[in-house]
Amino acid sequence: MGARKMRNIFLDTNVIIDFLGDRKPFSKFALRIFERGYNQEIELWTSSNSITTAYYILDKLTNRENAFNLIAVLLTQIKVQAVTHEHLVLASQGRLIDFEDGVQHYCALSIKQLETLVTRNKKDFKNSSLNVIAPDEFQRWLEGK
Repeated sequence: MGARKMRNIFLDTNVIIDFLGDRKPFSKFALRIFERGYNQEIELWTSSNSITTAYYILDKLTNRENAFNLIAVLLTQIKVQAVTHEHLVLASQGRLIDFEDGVQHYCALSIKQLETLVTRNKKDFKNSSLNVIAPDEFQRWLEGK
């Protein structure tokens, strides 16, 4: 019997910060997603930009040492797709409402066999060609409901 195909899921920065910063009430939904990744039910992805942004915000919310520790743990649980010059150029053309969301969109599009992008800012991805869901929708989506 062949190996099971891993489902690739891209996490927007806000989902990562909700999880690492325990931002209530959103952290409970982010935790469920990370638990699925930890249990190797899905493969979690994000952009290199999300890692640096998450560090910056966590440093402000807590302190430098804690931010470094949280990012170090995160990097054991998630794959990182580098933001390229092409992603930035495409995002600068304004197809999506927000530049940063455009960068996320094009970075996510460059991941082979990506199934969905998870964000709390669905409205900013309304012109996306990706399947975009909110963290609180993730469980139902994963189960095909």
